[in-house]
Amino acid sequence: MVYHSIHGYDRASFDAPGTHRLPTVSASQALDELDNDASTHVSTGIRELDRSLISNTTVGSQDTTKGGVQRGQVTEIWGPPGAGKTALGLQLTANALCDGDAVVWVDCFQVLQHDRLRAVTNATKSRRNSQENSALDASGSQEGDSSQFYHYSCLTLPHLVALVSRPTAKLIPHKCSLIVISSLSALVNSALPKSHDGKATSKSNKGPSPSAKRTQALLSIVNALHKLAATRNCAVVVLSQCATKMHSERGATLTAAVNASVWEQGISTRLVMFRDWAWQENNLTSVFLAGLQKLDGKACHEVVENVVAFKVELDGITQVPYEALQTFELARHKRKLGQTELEVPDSEDDEDYGWADEDEAAMPAPPPQWQGSEDLILGQDIGQSEDENSEQEEPVTDDESIMK
Repeated sequence: MVYHSIHGYDRASFDAPGTHRLPTVSASQALDELDNDASTHVSTGIRELDRSLISNTTVGSQDTTKGGVQRGQVTEIWGPPGAGKTALGLQLTANALCDGDAVVWVDCFQVLQHDRLRAVTNATKSRRNSQENSALDASGSQEGDSSQFYHYSCLTLPHLVALVSRPTAKLIPHKCSLIVISSLSALVNSALPKSHDGKATSKSNKGPSPSAKRTQALLSIVNALHKLAATRNCAVVVLSQCATKMHSERGATLTAAVNASVWEQGISTRLVMFRDWAWQENNLTSVFLAGLQKLDGKACHEVVENVVAFKVELDGITQVPYEALQTFELARHKRKLGQTELEVPDSEDDEDYGWADEDEAAMPAPPPQWQGSEDLILGQDIGQSEDENSEQEEPVTDDESIMK
């Protein structure tokens, strides 16, 4: 008592208020939530994608159970520029607002367009009213929806860490069902870029290498997101960018911008977004595709499963028919010249031209894309994963970190 009268109370506690333990749930409430799918999922607006996000459910099944993004988990949606990541995030936000829940949107790289969100929300509300044949006044409910939407701009990594590590009832309300973090990978890669020469850096500074600092930061962020999703019973959706990775056998492939092992283990569900061509009414049109790579902490057997096609419009996203098997057959690698009975003499003899297997490993990293490139944010080591870079670095002992 004397101590507090002299020094006062501690206002710099680093324990997140109200998130020290999981909320208490009675048995009856748990059973009711199992029966009510709307309380455990946030719909994406695409029926087949909602079904694929439920365990033990495949695309095309006749199950009428509603699904979507699982609440209480961290879901990552990644893909190249223009693949529809923001459009899917806006549709998730509109569906959550129409359900009467609060939504938190965090900008890390690009500013959210409120006019676009308002158009998607109004269109979603109109479709629901027409389906339910209700005469609700749309203008009266729009004010309630806008009051339940919380928008923050965290353009630095410390601001984001402070927001997700110490959430308050004013910043993130208890009725929040969805938290969307846009372009988190750009913020992480700009603040903690991948190291180029970790061995030299660790020797000169006598402390943790940049790769070790990046790993510690990613572990702290993903743990904070998991704690936030579990304690608030909300779905945390992270919109990530992509990078180019070189393989000696398969060439260049796209991978998530943040591909460290600690981040991979912390993500419960992962969706990949890309675009392709599809036939619609005898016309070849471009469609947006969303595929499942990880569900409930388990990686899928295939690289991409349950591919669903949709189109992006001003009033939201709409599912379109798509034959995935036909596209995958067309996307196969071309046959070798020797398999077509048109073999050119000595065409497969690499020894005559001085080729060696070591030449492929010595090739430099590919140049950045010339349009819509996100490799500029990632640094120069775009051809290597984070785990490969960390293996080349010298481990730092505890004594050296204490001296630092």
